[in-house]
Amino acid sequence: MAVYRSFQDYNTGLFVGFQNFMMVLSDVTFVQSFGNVFLMGAVCVALMMSLSFLFAHLILKLPPKFGGIVKIFIYIPCIISGVVTAIIYTFLMNYGGGLFTSILLSLGLDPIAFTKEGIWPYVCIILPTIWGGLGYNTLIMLAGLLDIPKTYYEAAQLDGARKIDLVLHITVPCMRNYFVLILVNLVTGYMQMLDIPYLITGGGPDNKTNTPALFLFSSFRDSSRTPNITIAGALLIMVLIVVVNGVVFLVLRSRKSEAD
Repeated sequence: MAVYRSFQDYNTGLFVGFQNFMMVLSDVTFVQSFGNVFLMGAVCVALMMSLSFLFAHLILKLPPKFGGIVKIFIYIPCIISGVVTAIIYTFLMNYGGGLFTSILLSLGLDPIAFTKEGIWPYVCIILPTIWGGLGYNTLIMLAGLLDIPKTYYEAAQLDGARKIDLVLHITVPCMRNYFVLILVNLVTGYMQMLDIPYLITGGGPDNKTNTPALFLFSSFRDSSRTPNITIAGALLIMVLIVVVNGVVFLVLRSRKSEAD
């Protein structure tokens, strides 16, 4: 039905072809929002993949009981909704009296308008996004590491392999399927980023943190725009997500584990 209505005029129901798609694509703010989400998404993906991989290694090296406690604490942010996460970080970064502002003032420094100055608006989005998803992705990485037979490492060490060789030639190849899973989940999630930028920055300043989903949310609430234009924009986001994930699967082809 969404596809059907995206080719119609909302008021008359007449077929208008690609007019709704052209109208939403002609909006500079909508096009800019894709650049914003690609930028923030790329940074989030790089940080999430690397940090979760490192944290998984750290937990693997910890004593079992202590490691279990760490897993519980690192997963807690994952059960907090994005709305609550955004509210928490809004209080932390509030210019008028947030925790970070209080710390800066106590050190004799000028407060920072985190949601408006320089690169800080991007940090305001990236930091809570990483915080909220790190535990989940760390546990997936940990599951992948536990799935690698220890005999692989023992045999390599007997042959004189260095630690970096173990990581590059055993850990990374054996973790390929887990990398693909996490990468697809991250790309799909970040392309639909909405609640955190909406509540923390509102898409500002100057639409620098505006995302496609946030644009469509605002567009749907705009009485001057017909809902069919919003539907067309939503379908464009869906197509883009499919294309990006298709590229991910093509570049990082999932391989069946050769482990017994």
